[in-house]
Amino acid sequence: MKIITVINAKGGCGKSTIAMSLAAGLAGERGYRVLLLDMDPQAQVTAWLGAGDGITAEGSLVASMAGYEPLSRVLQPTKIDNLSFVPSAEGLEDLGRKITGRENYQLTLSKLLAEYGTEHFDFVVIDSPNQISPIMENAIYPTDLFIVPFESTKAVKSYANFYKLLVRLRNDNEYRLMHVLSNVSRQDGLRNEVIAQMESDGIERARTEVRSCGWLARVDSHGGSIFKWRPHSAGAADMSSLIHEVLEILLPERSLITSAA
Repeated sequence: MKIITVINAKGGCGKSTIAMSLAAGLAGERGYRVLLLDMDPQAQVTAWLGAGDGITAEGSLVASMAGYEPLSRVLQPTKIDNLSFVPSAEGLEDLGRKITGRENYQLTLSKLLAEYGTEHFDFVVIDSPNQISPIMENAIYPTDLFIVPFESTKAVKSYANFYKLLVRLRNDNEYRLMHVLSNVSRQDGLRNEVIAQMESDGIERARTEVRSCGWLARVDSHGGSIFKWRPHSAGAADMSSLIHEVLEILLPERSLITSAA
């Protein structure tokens, strides 16, 4: 099982849309068994999938991380083939502050996933919170690949806060990073500024860029899969490219076999 976390310490960078579309593509289009975890207290993906009210802790990740319900009891099926989901609720942020009194609180999510069993899923995709917090720490610990979207120079600058936390928590160097331009393709000046800032800070760009796409921006109200709703859109093409790049990184042997075929 490989764990992918879409993350940055800034809101509005397309994090939730990318997480949802990545999970939908890996599951519905590629046939992998995928678990999508909403770890954002704003519970956007939860609302998009109609999986909860974003307030009630029962049946959500809040209850599981608090120790009231095992992960198996808060898992939900979705309308997307092979995709399961764990909803979030606004109490997640308060819970994050409370669990800091526990020993090794940063490993709470890792332990939940291990207890459930890694054999159930090929991938876990996490939509992380957009601020430095104990919940973000929990998202960082088990992750194999971090996808960091940048939609502005502010997002590039805020990256330093996340990266400092990452280096402090993970000294194993067993993770990979993808830095993805998001929603800047229609603004040449801004796009050039973001690229220049990334280059100045030594941040390597992913091959894939998630271009500005109205269909992708509205996919939340159409079942969560850009591949089913608007399969010929720029958003679907870019997410397909992102999935291919992710698989090259996490499953290089399988990617080589697919390319040869």
